[in-house]
Amino acid sequence: MTTELLTGCAARGARVVDPHRVEYLDCGGYGVPLLGHAHPAVVQAVVGQVRRPSLLDRLMLDLVTPNGLDHVHTFASASEAAQFAVALAQANGRPRVLTTGDVPYGGIDSLRATLASGPPACVLVEPVRGASLPPTGYLSAVAEVCRESGALLVVDETRSGLGRLGVWWGVDLDGVTPDIMLVGEGLSGGVLPIAAVVATAEVEVPLLRGSEAVSPLASAAVNACLRVTASEGLVERAKLLGDELLYGLRAVVAGKAHATGTGLLLGVELPDKHAADVFTGELLRSRVLADFRGRTVCFTPPAVMSAEDAGWMIEAVGMAANKI
Repeated sequence: MTTELLTGCAARGARVVDPHRVEYLDCGGYGVPLLGHAHPAVVQAVVGQVRRPSLLDRLMLDLVTPNGLDHVHTFASASEAAQFAVALAQANGRPRVLTTGDVPYGGIDSLRATLASGPPACVLVEPVRGASLPPTGYLSAVAEVCRESGALLVVDETRSGLGRLGVWWGVDLDGVTPDIMLVGEGLSGGVLPIAAVVATAEVEVPLLRGSEAVSPLASAAVNACLRVTASEGLVERAKLLGDELLYGLRAVVAGKAHATGTGLLLGVELPDKHAADVFTGELLRSRVLADFRGRTVCFTPPAVMSAEDAGWMIEAVGMAANKI
């Protein structure tokens, strides 16, 4: 498959179709919302909004975020949201930004020492790195170190949020409420581009910036996405389906690779990059799309995938593993 074959493709649920009418199972990348591509309830909400007067409904994101994260700012992309989060931290007197490029992921002692050795900072961290959760209590420990040092905790939920891990947010796994949280483009169910920053009242300050008003169409898409995720039990479904898929992955790659993950953020760690290249190529031959990250191939399937889709994915992974 070449990249041009996917140009102009259609997508619905867990599947995409290229212009040659070849069907693929979409299990990879940021572009696969938990509720699948073009969920009919979200699409209908957008279509319905087109027929209504152009009045903005209240964005309901603050109803599902952790308690205290009630101030919502919206953006057209996750990168713009991240820039605003940093600006908000700096406006709160934390000019330094620490990421996993500055402090090893999981290194609490290193984080404590780094925070003590410089100016006030914010710590930007993801609940999950790759497809593996950090040790239990890691985010709680980061939050405690931030409190001790007066740093702000900024959690990036672009990859892990909105039910992907089998809970609404990655921070829920440790019961942590950050000062600032990033929400990715899955917020609209993949129908329209929108991302967000949510913040506590303690760090909320007025910042001069361009308009952040959500268009009525984006608002309709976001609210429908949140309603569908809750009403169809997709967060709980992500946990159950993720457990089943992880069990299947471990069975078919045993002795050749290592399967890991939680919820519907799953990965297969290959012995080396060559093995990963072969593995990914075999997946494409089986028409399964995944996310290639060095030696790890990540799978982020939607919670709406059927039993047939799940079987397709596991069978493809097993066939690919047998080629390395």
